[in-house]
Amino acid sequence: MVIYFIYVLKMGGSVLTDPNQIKNAVATIKKIYAEGNSVVVVVSAMKGETNRLDDIANKLEINAESDRAEIISMGERVSARVMVSTLKANGIDAALVDPMLPDWPIFSNGSYLDADVDMERTKKATEEKIVPMLKQGKVPIVCGFIGINEKGEIQTLGRGGSDTTAVVLGTCLKAKEVVLFKDVGIAMSGDPKKAQNVKAIQELDADEALALSAGGSGLIHYKAFKYLDGIIRITSLEDGLNSGTIISPSNGMGVNISDKNVSMITVIPSSESEEALTSFNRALRTVNVRVYGFVYGQKAILAYVSSEDGIYGVVHDILVKEGVAKAVSVISGLSEITIKSLDLEATPGYLSTLISPLAEKGINLFGVSTISSTIKIYLSSTKAEEALTLIKGAMGV
Repeated sequence: MVIYFIYVLKMGGSVLTDPNQIKNAVATIKKIYAEGNSVVVVVSAMKGETNRLDDIANKLEINAESDRAEIISMGERVSARVMVSTLKANGIDAALVDPMLPDWPIFSNGSYLDADVDMERTKKATEEKIVPMLKQGKVPIVCGFIGINEKGEIQTLGRGGSDTTAVVLGTCLKAKEVVLFKDVGIAMSGDPKKAQNVKAIQELDADEALALSAGGSGLIHYKAFKYLDGIIRITSLEDGLNSGTIISPSNGMGVNISDKNVSMITVIPSSESEEALTSFNRALRTVNVRVYGFVYGQKAILAYVSSEDGIYGVVHDILVKEGVAKAVSVISGLSEITIKSLDLEATPGYLSTLISPLAEKGINLFGVSTISSTIKIYLSSTKAEEALTLIKGAMGV
């Protein structure tokens, strides 16, 4: 069989709630396959099953992480067997891909209950084990959420880890799309239970989607973005590939000196810092500078801005004249280093890994800010090139 387009379809617990929903999932898989596509299906545990298994382990005081990983992974292993049997009953040549079988492709390392994917081994295994199945016209059904470490032991990829499994396989297979089927088949501007006038979102890039996910939206498991190199579609069983939200991959991952002419302006408010912040903003707009970021506190407000002639004098005169600031100071000759890496959200302690080498070399930082997948560091321009080399070394690039 010639492979034209590969779709990785992830069926989450919210769409595997009962036999009728499973039948709907099978019908969707069958339709996409019948259109001439190669299909890989990643399944989560049925709704509530992982919590049930975890609760049993808690009540029985099973504390060994390796044992808990074995127990809570059973939900996905059951779902996979149910899906394979149902697809076969509907005329689809489905193949079970289970961590205890020879064709398992997902390898991992680290914690038993929040493991990372070993992409090198996983890519090789996917090419050797999953691609031949697709060429034979089979539909592999892969247990989500699970990895195997170098000892051959089961690890789990963290709660919501089936998203990660699907994205990893999509990247390894260069899939046309990774399709995440959810009960609400589109990203929304807000939580309809907490906000009014919520709107559907048709498109997001990975940075935007990661920021929403890390900020509590539950859109996609944040760790999945670490492995993303393709398109994700969020949709429902009813809408299939004709609707939903498209998430495109990020561009510009890496590290660079993004500006070599930055000033840090510090304002000491007279009393109400909110009033000083408003005036500070207005003063910066007056001189039309680029504002890279604010740090806001009761006793001081800092702004990192592009250095322009006369900016300090303008800000000082406006804020002091209006009586909203006791004093204003400035440090010029700074550079901004921008780091974009999906490891920031996915890897605990990642920021420390990057800036510790700077401290070891005695490089002073005048500010660090993080948002989603981006870190910004402010330091003396005389140290910028050295810092850039050290950060690249810590990132392995």
